[in-house]
Amino acid sequence: MPTLPAFLDLARPLAEQSALGLSVLFMAAMLVFSDWRLALMAYGGLKVLAGILLTRLLPPEWALLQWVVGGLVGVMWFLSSRRVDTERRRSAGIPWWRPQWQFNLATYMRLALLLLLILAVYVQRPVFTLPRLPVDLSRFAGFAALAGLLGLGLGDRPLRWGLSLSMWLLAANFAIHALEVDANIVGLLASLELLLGFAISYLIVVDGARLWAGEEEDA
Repeated sequence: MPTLPAFLDLARPLAEQSALGLSVLFMAAMLVFSDWRLALMAYGGLKVLAGILLTRLLPPEWALLQWVVGGLVGVMWFLSSRRVDTERRRSAGIPWWRPQWQFNLATYMRLALLLLLILAVYVQRPVFTLPRLPVDLSRFAGFAALAGLLGLGLGDRPLRWGLSLSMWLLAANFAIHALEVDANIVGLLASLELLLGFAISYLIVVDGARLWAGEEEDA
């Protein structure tokens, strides 16, 4: 079994070559798909990629905290979303295995705006110049911030808000760590993300509480 440094030596070149392309794919899935399972899978992929890329700015044990925090937040959101989705499917008589596809007008609007954002980034190639922040990482962080802003503007559910805010925190990680590498800052950003995870988990359950309210009225 390879050690952590050996694994990073193998994974870092692949992550650097496909950073922007994979990030666009993962963020698009997080913003466009209405099925929470697909959105959380994309969130996990983005956090894995971000953890590997952050090893260029931070010591590996600090950078890979993205995996730990992202895993905890992903589990919280998964459990909350599954609880609500189980009740919704049971009340509507929908099998648990059927994907939650909702290609409605809102989905097409999100997809159109996301494609417009991708086109603008591809044509303009904006780069935020910060000390110690390479060009590819700058584009990665910049696209994450823009995609998060787009998600907040189009989101109407707590999970989408959480995914959008997590992209903002991810962009802040790259910008802040490019200016200063400090254990306190790493811990503070990780704590903020965990706090976001708890808050969004609570809001997911509250947003789905109307299902239980409907059951109580029928009883």
